[in-house]
Amino acid sequence: MASPHRVLAVVAHPDDESWCSGLLAAQVDAGLEVHLGIVSNGNLGGMPELTATERGETRHREAERAAEVIGCHLHFLDIGDDELMEHYTNRYVELEWRLRDLVREADPELMIVPALDDYHQHHRLVAEVALNASTGAANSALVSEKPPSSCVPTVIHIQPLPPAPFAPDLYVDISSTAERKFNAFLCHESQHSYLQSHHRTDFLELVRSTARLHGMACSVEYAEAYTLCRRWNRTATVQALAPFFPDATG
Repeated sequence: MASPHRVLAVVAHPDDESWCSGLLAAQVDAGLEVHLGIVSNGNLGGMPELTATERGETRHREAERAAEVIGCHLHFLDIGDDELMEHYTNRYVELEWRLRDLVREADPELMIVPALDDYHQHHRLVAEVALNASTGAANSALVSEKPPSSCVPTVIHIQPLPPAPFAPDLYVDISSTAERKFNAFLCHESQHSYLQSHHRTDFLELVRSTARLHGMACSVEYAEAYTLCRRWNRTATVQALAPFFPDATG
């Protein structure tokens, strides 16, 4: 029996996976091996009554529950929100190695990352470092405890938060997994009131209405939208991409 196709989504914060969790759940249902890497522990995400350590621990538990709902393997890098930019600026090599070893462990054929022009600096840097790390992960001259990955993965980008300009290349029907997508977001209980007060937005309704809007664009109930990575060697033929976008109708 052939090995299942492998997917790795890499996002900055716990709950960022909400924008691609419908596709991840559909891939799980189709028998793909699906990994979710969360780089930051979200320790600046609200909860002022807690310490930064307690916030990170809370959000780790929430991410574990969300990953269980989706059905994917969770990799939690546990870098603090309050440390991530310092890692990027002053400890870049260490940060890229963390991501490179994550790619080697998951060995994905498809990688899903934030948009390079996303509104949040953490999202942008995670996308950039993940792209760089995944290029070197297959290079046997770069030695670590993890064996080199088997390929340089194809990459697609998650849509940035509305109303950022966004022209989708791909729509994915997630009608069969939409409720799991919404339920996975609800696992991030600590963020519901915080996001509403901090961003003045009901994020569950934003996730739901965006999926509904994308669904209307392609005549299904719910959809997610993605762009192709425009960098050399990160694209693929439609035939190679097809197994990663299973039929939502079963």
